[in-house]
Amino acid sequence: MSRKQDRKKRRQRVHEGIRLKNHPEHTQKFYYDEQLVRGARVNRFMYVRYTSAFIFFLNLSWFVLLLSVGSWGSVAPLFNALTAGIALVECMVGVARDYEQLKYAGKLYLVSIVLTALVAVFTLVMGREMFFPFLTLPVYGAAFCLISIAAELLVLRRLKKMRDHTDKRYARYAKVSAEASNIS
Repeated sequence: MSRKQDRKKRRQRVHEGIRLKNHPEHTQKFYYDEQLVRGARVNRFMYVRYTSAFIFFLNLSWFVLLLSVGSWGSVAPLFNALTAGIALVECMVGVARDYEQLKYAGKLYLVSIVLTALVAVFTLVMGREMFFPFLTLPVYGAAFCLISIAAELLVLRRLKKMRDHTDKRYARYAKVSAEASNIS
């Protein structure tokens, strides 16, 4: 290739770069709007993420304690921790891909609530040895289960509100999305 052709190709690349920079997708306003929409989407999932993280670590610590004692009752907190972990992953994917519903988390949280309620009843009826050998009274184990159930119910409530578009943050998300789509 000659020098003249090389210079011509470089000039074409420079002009193409200038043309692309003036394109609406490469302006500062475009990226600003994109970040506004992403931030609004993140805010919609924030409560579910943080509550699921609380449930995850609560059940993970319960699982480790039961594992250290060698109780086969450690299956219940392991399932609950995995449910919360799946919800966390689904939240991240939902934010990244603009999904409004969590596909598996709602169903798994329902199963987790039933399982935790059974653990609470079993603990009150049969004693604390299987699920809460580290506590002094079975009532404390049942209270622990009720706290876990309450947190999971709050997550389910928020997921329902998000699905029905009645959550507090939806109005902001819809407004920012509409403004961003009108500009681009």
